[in-house]
Amino acid sequence: MTLTRWDPFDDLIRIKDRMNRMFEDSLTRPRGDRDLLSGHWVPAVDIYETPERVVLVADLPGVEQDDIELSIENNTLVLSGERRMKKDVNQENYHRVERGYGTFHRSFTLPMTIDQNSIRAEHRNGILEVSLPKTEGAKPRAIRVDVRN
Repeated sequence: MTLTRWDPFDDLIRIKDRMNRMFEDSLTRPRGDRDLLSGHWVPAVDIYETPERVVLVADLPGVEQDDIELSIENNTLVLSGERRMKKDVNQENYHRVERGYGTFHRSFTLPMTIDQNSIRAEHRNGILEVSLPKTEGAKPRAIRVDVRN
């Protein structure tokens, strides 16, 4: 049996993370069918980093490429757009509406290490992937150490 040292701060961090998730969910999740049709929703986003770039992946199922707007304003990446309901079905004919429709707007502060002129975005199968390359000076590099006697 291995002994694990108890760290009270681990429990506090877990509680803080759960509280943050509950608070975010209460702000972003609709509270009923009326809210779902009210015209605002928030797409889920993952952001990860590699040595060469920062990558943002957004879930945008049912959003047409023409309805997505991506821009940079004052070192902030702004993702906005709209997911529209099907026009061939009347709202009165829906029995249940759980997917959010309407406009969305997300903004993300970019680190100073991003090369803003080389940002690329690709939209495929309802997934938007934004590649944010780092500047040459920001990429990690190995430094050779010479040993002298």
